[in-house]
Amino acid sequence: MIIATFLVFAALSYLLYQRTLTQLTYFQQEEYDGSRFLSSCFDVRLYDIRATGATLLILLAIWVGLPDALGLTTLAVAFGLIAFLEGKYRYKKPLAKTERAMRIWRIVLVIMTIAALLVFWHAILVILVVQLVPFAMIAVNAVMTPFQERINASFVNQAREKLDRLNPVRIAITGSFGKTTVKHMFAEVLESSGPVFYSPGSINTVLGHTRHIRQRLQWSHRYFVAEMGAYGIGSIDRLCAFIRPNFGIVTAVGDAHTERFGSLEAIAQAKSELVANVCENGGTIVLNNDVMAFEPFTLLKTKYGAQIITVGTTGADIAIEAIEIEGGAWTISLRSEDSRVPSLTFELPLIGEHNVMNSALAVTMALVIDKSTASQIPFFTKSIAQIPHRLQKIDVPGSALILDDAYNSNELGFTSAVSSLDKLAQQRGGRRILVTPGIAELGLEHDRVHERLGTFCSTRCDLIYVVNPNRIESFTKAARHKTAQVIEVPNFSTARAGLAKTLRKDDVVLYENDLPDLLEEKRVL
Repeated sequence: MIIATFLVFAALSYLLYQRTLTQLTYFQQEEYDGSRFLSSCFDVRLYDIRATGATLLILLAIWVGLPDALGLTTLAVAFGLIAFLEGKYRYKKPLAKTERAMRIWRIVLVIMTIAALLVFWHAILVILVVQLVPFAMIAVNAVMTPFQERINASFVNQAREKLDRLNPVRIAITGSFGKTTVKHMFAEVLESSGPVFYSPGSINTVLGHTRHIRQRLQWSHRYFVAEMGAYGIGSIDRLCAFIRPNFGIVTAVGDAHTERFGSLEAIAQAKSELVANVCENGGTIVLNNDVMAFEPFTLLKTKYGAQIITVGTTGADIAIEAIEIEGGAWTISLRSEDSRVPSLTFELPLIGEHNVMNSALAVTMALVIDKSTASQIPFFTKSIAQIPHRLQKIDVPGSALILDDAYNSNELGFTSAVSSLDKLAQQRGGRRILVTPGIAELGLEHDRVHERLGTFCSTRCDLIYVVNPNRIESFTKAARHKTAQVIEVPNFSTARAGLAKTLRKDDVVLYENDLPDLLEEKRVL
């Protein structure tokens, strides 16, 4: 009996080793926010089912006559199998084994292993132990937060001192969407003036910038380009206090994060913080003229005047004229009455109508900073690289054309990408195939936005794979109204398996958005 109990303890310890890593992965994806993580535990089903069910079943078998030793040994085998299968799960966004994450994990693992000793009192207490893992994770993080904040503050101070010492020209970029794309475009164009430092991917927080400044910023960098994300009112103010930008770009105000902010007006207020900070420091801001529909921007334009330069197709300081050419590329002309920004025509080898505005913002800002580069910029725009997962065109001879827009999360980019899918498929003579789980963080606008998108796609796609359809029922229903064939699948891997059986070389496939593990599918732990 005692040997069987030791086996249960050992197997439970192995299960807790794996379960704490699982829970930590999702906790990290929720940015260590305890309340959001608890909500995810119910939404994604992160509470234990298998070990609890196995325990109840085997204890019932023991109660009706199964020998104790055999029952407990069977339970140990079940725990080991559950842990092994759980370890085989592959995340889209695997655990980043940072010092903070590993510190939390080690402490939680020790606590839960000690708690596992309760199995020697009674095996039914296993249920309590496995269900307590997420609560232990939250509690340990809460206790460690003051310590972690002191560590973070030290790193931030080091980065701030280094930034001040090297003192590059600082340009900040924010917006509800498009900011990462504009950052990459702008950095490539600005290289015509001098060496540019910018963070890869979507790094847009104080700690993210801190790490890259400490590790990568060099004396040779003339310019520092910082993407700024907003997680609430005051987020960008804090980033500006850290970076102190000389120039700035605002790409858009949209419903990409309505769930977080509550309204478009709140989003506009948050994004306008960059304008206020740059203008107060005597710098210049380049705006997508569409944001002038929001009061915070109109008030700032009235206050700061020429420090704010608007870019748009009509009624803007810089007027855009764009012509789409073969293969989805563009010829773009910027017409300016502002002496600081010369008129310019350039080519853009990227597909998607939304990239017209993105490139126009990037080029205008580069001209504001260094007008002498006007003759060089058209050579740089011709070679702008495709940005991975942002309407990236993957064209392999003899295979279907793939449009990878996995990182898109806004309505404008979605419709632009589907329009590109429609045009390119017509040019190739193949099917228009869309694979999408929809958009996240829309709050009260979730159903309305997805209904509009479903209607839009219903006549511009031949085949639509809807990933996790229960999350976007309004999209699925609207998409069925016209000519598109709709197939519901639980995840991307199922969609890809289905496509592999029928895909033809003339087809065009658009992978539109790829939600994190928290939103794609429920787990059975």
